[in-house]
Amino acid sequence: MKKCFFSFKCIWFVHMDAQTAQKFRFGSVIPPDSPWEEGINEYAKKVETKSGGQITFKKYLGGQLGGEVEMIKSIAMGSLDGGAFSTAALAEALNIPELETLELPFLFESDKEADYVMDNLFDVIAKYFEEKGVILVMWGTNGWRSIGVRNKPINVPGDLKGLKMRSQESSVYINFYKTLGATAVPLATPDVLMSLKTGMVDGYDQTPIFSYSTGWINSVTYYSVTRHIYQPGAIVVSKKFYDKLSDNLKEALLVKSDRAALQAQSRALVRAEDDATLNGFHDLGVKVNVLTNAQRDEFKKACEPVYKQLEAKVGSHIIKLVRNKIKEFQYRK
Repeated sequence: MKKCFFSFKCIWFVHMDAQTAQKFRFGSVIPPDSPWEEGINEYAKKVETKSGGQITFKKYLGGQLGGEVEMIKSIAMGSLDGGAFSTAALAEALNIPELETLELPFLFESDKEADYVMDNLFDVIAKYFEEKGVILVMWGTNGWRSIGVRNKPINVPGDLKGLKMRSQESSVYINFYKTLGATAVPLATPDVLMSLKTGMVDGYDQTPIFSYSTGWINSVTYYSVTRHIYQPGAIVVSKKFYDKLSDNLKEALLVKSDRAALQAQSRALVRAEDDATLNGFHDLGVKVNVLTNAQRDEFKKACEPVYKQLEAKVGSHIIKLVRNKIKEFQYRK
């Protein structure tokens, strides 16, 4: 089975000899042979074509170059050249807490709603990135995260109480678990599988495709379809690297005229496999339980303190902005 596209990490290092091609080292936590990789390949092809072969890519997938947070920090410093990452990791690594708003629990109701908000906030968020020495190229998606646990299904918030849960290295995820009574154990993606196998953690939250692609699903007995957080991803490049390029290579790297099509394609590649992957969990001996609307509403209510915690941290402006875009989408329907 194929695997996924934007839980992301991608990195590029470049030799700026004008007579030779610029070779990017492109690293990511995304699994090889996944729909996420397919999306990155399409982006790379477009850049290579537009640059007339002046920019070429060397990919290091599956966390070969480390965790998301450490790679993003290296990109901001200019020692790495770019990559693809989750927005939560970008928020943590670049100290942009406003970005965590996009991954608040139960914020979005549908793919279309999330896409509309992300696409309409592209320029706003790009400014946050640029201030930190990073250029936003395009959006991707990791998808809807649900919960895998070794010893019991998760149907109500109280079921998480007392469990040790792998948390992404992000305060919004840490606060999510703490609010629901679980112990959050922040771990970089490459460290999760061993932690599940050894019992260091009781479970995790991730999308079906990423769970399968990384093998995490083989270490749990239950997978509860909570869809509690929608997680976007992004391709970014180091501003230090970008500023060294000629104008035509800058244009090739940003693919502005093709951005919308590439974003749509990468999202579609991931989403096409999500349901099929989830349906295949039964064959792996994993018991799947889908929360009812009433159960999701109970979770949503229990997560309200997470919104208050973030608002106290970043202020109300960005939360209001996102909610206004959601209302704008709903009005257009």
